[in-house]
Amino acid sequence: METRFECIFEGKKLFRVVNNSATLFTGTWSQCERFKDVYKEKVRKSRLRHSRAGDRPLRPGRF
Repeated sequence: METRFECIFEGKKLFRVVNNSATLFTGTWSQCERFKDVYKEKVRKSRLRHSRAGDRPLRPGRF
C-alpha cells in the first residue's frame, strides 16, 4: 500500500492510497495516513476474528 500524488485541487494537494493498482482512498496527506492506519487495524482485526472462528468446534444444528 502506497500513497501517490494525485493533483492540486482548490489549492490543496491531494494524494491517493493505492493497493495493487486499485485506488482505495483520495484525500490530503494526513487523511491518507489516517486511512492507512485505520485500514491496517481493520484487516488485523478481521484476520484475528477469522483465525479464532476456525479454532471453535462446530455446534450441531437443530433439525
